[in-house]
Amino acid sequence: MKRQVLVATALVLCSIAFGAMDGVAQQIFNQFRQPTLEVGRPYNDIDVCTISRLNKQVLGPAQFTLPPTNVNDLDDGYSYIAFPPNFRFNFNGIAHQGIYVSVNGFAVFPASTGATKLVPAKQSAGLFTNSASFPDNVLAPFWGDHRYRVAADIAQGFMPSEISYVFDVDRDANCDTIRPARPCLVIQWKNLNINDQSVNSSVGNFQVRLYLASASENFQGNIEFAYGQVGGNPNTSNSTVVTRGATVGIKGDGGFPNGPSDFWNGLRWAPQTGANSRTDSTSIWQPSGGRSDAVIRFTAIVRFTFDMWGMGDADTSKGFGQRHNGMEQNRYVTVNDARTIMRSIVTMRPLDSVWRRQAYQGDVNHTGRFYFTKLNRAFSGDSIVNGSLVIWRRTIDVDQFTGKLVRRDLYEGDGLYGVGGRAPDVSNLSQIYYEVTEYDAAFIMRYLSARLPYLPWVRDDITTGPNFGKAGEINAANNVDFGKPVAIGNGMYRIPVYVNGLVNDVFGVRLVSDAAIEGVTPVNGETASVTVDNSSNVVVITGNGSFDRTMPVAYVTVSADEAVNFTQVRFNEVEQRDVRVQVVTKDAVETVSAFPNPTTGASAIAITMPNAGTVSVRVFDTYGNLVSTLFDGNANAGTLSLNWNGMTEAGSFVAPGAYAIRVDGDVKATQMITVVR
Repeated sequence: MKRQVLVATALVLCSIAFGAMDGVAQQIFNQFRQPTLEVGRPYNDIDVCTISRLNKQVLGPAQFTLPPTNVNDLDDGYSYIAFPPNFRFNFNGIAHQGIYVSVNGFAVFPASTGATKLVPAKQSAGLFTNSASFPDNVLAPFWGDHRYRVAADIAQGFMPSEISYVFDVDRDANCDTIRPARPCLVIQWKNLNINDQSVNSSVGNFQVRLYLASASENFQGNIEFAYGQVGGNPNTSNSTVVTRGATVGIKGDGGFPNGPSDFWNGLRWAPQTGANSRTDSTSIWQPSGGRSDAVIRFTAIVRFTFDMWGMGDADTSKGFGQRHNGMEQNRYVTVNDARTIMRSIVTMRPLDSVWRRQAYQGDVNHTGRFYFTKLNRAFSGDSIVNGSLVIWRRTIDVDQFTGKLVRRDLYEGDGLYGVGGRAPDVSNLSQIYYEVTEYDAAFIMRYLSARLPYLPWVRDDITTGPNFGKAGEINAANNVDFGKPVAIGNGMYRIPVYVNGLVNDVFGVRLVSDAAIEGVTPVNGETASVTVDNSSNVVVITGNGSFDRTMPVAYVTVSADEAVNFTQVRFNEVEQRDVRVQVVTKDAVETVSAFPNPTTGASAIAITMPNAGTVSVRVFDTYGNLVSTLFDGNANAGTLSLNWNGMTEAGSFVAPGAYAIRVDGDVKATQMITVVR
């Protein structure tokens, strides 16, 4: 099945300066682009515009509490905002219907599975750290150690704070609607006592803006951070404002325990680098480049997401507004889904492996789940290689020690190291990735041929499985064989590919060649359907039906000199040994050749006669029955050139399949030829 893959990425666990994750275990950058600084976007206090002020909802001090006791907490508390029915916001694969607001300058989306981590989190490094001590799914315009001040604090020279929100539209400095109108949720921290609670003049104002996206945009809208003024507390003569040390950005729920989290740093705007690795904190006000007419924007990447694992829609054609939206499975699963998978393999551009995306849909046999970990196989500690901490890919449905498939589960929450169990470093389903292979494409083709009742197909016992009672076939194929190469001119050779046993359902094969691949020809029969795809060095072959070792499933045409090396050979998701196929050298001479081969009709036959002699040239089927006699008599030295029109001696066209051209007499040789229609 899927082999574990060591990822050459080390974590430098020094303070919070973790090394760049390069996409490993990061999903947030699949949801939003690197932040940008957008100038010409003024900060509008909610109270400035009349309509916004009238619709404003204040999150009063009593509403901020801290689980699990839910006692009132104006230092680290959270308050929940429920979205109205017409407002949904997709974050990290989930269309949320509400958000928690923290006193400490950030907001938290509820967890997709398990309890939301509403914990005291005043350390701003929490944006970059994946730990039980810090929340996940965070929007942080100004994460720091803040406090919600109330009227009773005026006696100590503090200014009362207000945290509020409004569902509105985007407005300009004159409070006019910016066209086209963009509905948004604005969360505002106003006159908040920021970063140092002992400094009564340290007051700041900032906002998070969530922009509503339509269903056609998967409810995934843009996020903006906006910043007003600081200071201005009339209750003290002090003027110090502490703006250093807060963090700005968005955080998912990926990463590694007690390691780096899944984040975009909002202080690293494109085209700067390091937004998914640098741990910079604030040094100036405003964090948006020192200006209040600019916002930090996280632009949503619109992608379709689905709730059904392995339903076969690898091209996501049933997404909102797409050609198969709202249709049944027998409409939205098409040959293009199999083609999409095969093309991804031959071009080496994997389908989106993030939870609920393309590969999630395409993993129809449910063997492709994996996640990234820094723990060793026994979960007893970190994985150390040559003194460095190594991140590697751990499969879920495959035993790590034997490489054997251990189970296939209908529901994605099952099977994680035991029924109902989870690996120590997997806390959320969205931390799991998915992979599709040519074997999945083969199952899709079998479904389309009406041999499977539905997808996903996870049953594999002898009464209901994909082999329909033949799963225990003694001579079942488990690899491919390569037949004798045939020279076809210009340095090109056609190599037949066979399965090495019986197949009575589906198979999928991937080959990587060190010789240039000129083309791949499928061999179809009355009970066998083969689909192929290739790039210049990768071949994918999928089959559906009945096959045995006597008939090629495909012909691979390569440009080569002496040999072709096939590596990364994979048969039904099992990695196989490398194979070296010796081709005929440029100076060698074929005794008998046929061109074209495969053929749809006539073929030119050439027999090399070292000396004059008597020969017969006849065509037989695979059962040994005579089909046609092409020559029977004396031939001169040199090349005997013949033609076969693809017909029997009775004058009828032969059925598609494999045939033997047999030369007997003073020269003996056999050449297989395949007829396709």
